[in-house]
Amino acid sequence: MAIEDAFRDLTATQRQAALEGPALMPPPGVTPNFINPPNQNKLGYGLIYSCAVVCAAVVCIRLYASLICRKKMNIEDYLAIVALGVTGGFLYISFRILLVPGLYVHQWNVQLKDLAMILFNVNNNYILYGIIIMLLKAAILLEWTHLFVPLGIRNGFWWTCHAILWANVMFYIACTVVENFSCAPREKIWNKLIEGHCVNNPALIMSSGILNMVSDVVIFALPQKMIWSLHISTRKRVGICLLFATGAFGCVCGAVRLVWTTKALGADDITFNVGPIGLWSVGELTSGFLVLCVPSFPKVFKDSIIARKLASLANRLSGATRSNGMSNLRHGLPSWYRPSAPRRPQRSQFSEIEEFTVPVTQPQSCMAYGDLPRDDSGTRGLGMVFKNAVSED
Repeated sequence: MAIEDAFRDLTATQRQAALEGPALMPPPGVTPNFINPPNQNKLGYGLIYSCAVVCAAVVCIRLYASLICRKKMNIEDYLAIVALGVTGGFLYISFRILLVPGLYVHQWNVQLKDLAMILFNVNNNYILYGIIIMLLKAAILLEWTHLFVPLGIRNGFWWTCHAILWANVMFYIACTVVENFSCAPREKIWNKLIEGHCVNNPALIMSSGILNMVSDVVIFALPQKMIWSLHISTRKRVGICLLFATGAFGCVCGAVRLVWTTKALGADDITFNVGPIGLWSVGELTSGFLVLCVPSFPKVFKDSIIARKLASLANRLSGATRSNGMSNLRHGLPSWYRPSAPRRPQRSQFSEIEEFTVPVTQPQSCMAYGDLPRDDSGTRGLGMVFKNAVSED
């Protein structure tokens, strides 16, 4: 007998008693604890606060690179802002879930009357998670096309990025629509005590989890081939790869989240099993923001006030050393003679990994494509930047 049928057959007094009782029968010898059940809320609070700080910080650094360095916003920047706003809603609902029932709280320590509200919050967070992932992946793939494809070129990499981008967008929109209207009436999604019917939600959740993990791996692997095909030194390739390596953590989070999702689908203890799914979801979202924003870091910090002051101090010290050295070489020259300062050799600003990682990973934030040198065919692009950098090493 379905739970809604069993609840309907109860008398009013029995229904009230059931609502005040546990949402799941406890194991033999276990007494439900509705007041202060064992939990891991400290871990949850720490993770939520850390995610909020990290995501907000990296987005602000990216916007600084776009607005101050490049003085222009791209579509990816707007997508990052929207994703950050939706993440704020996701973390707020996660905070409410920590209040009731808490992290890693068994369902027999939750009253049946509170279960509908808990599942309502879980369902909303599942929907917001899909929206955030969709926005982040779209922004990252657009970023890849700007970083590794010369302006005006439509090569295989460009088409691959756009194919994956639109496939992800259509998939997550479809998942959002289905998840919102998977039950009739819609309230039955979170209130299992009312009559109605639902589609096969476990199949939807599993398919979305698998495709989400696959797209994580594909997006992480896409730039690796491009990086290792560049005509630069191995040391520089490794340095650039490290900037993109934050995506590996996102792949791990997606895989672990899928494992816990699989366990939760066949379990009765819902409130306990949604805990690890939420934790790894927060980790995956944070990784997405890092993948999108970390490539902006080198140029921003290289151009910071502290870095400029240190560079200026180093130049003054080196200038004083050269001046003392020249004073010992005057031998008979008149006192008014001042030797001309040696001209500094013209080197590409992209010759060191700390300098050219920004043009590689964030050219639109600190350099317009119109400023890039042209190759033999007259096309502006990263290829000539790397060619010049290598030729001058």
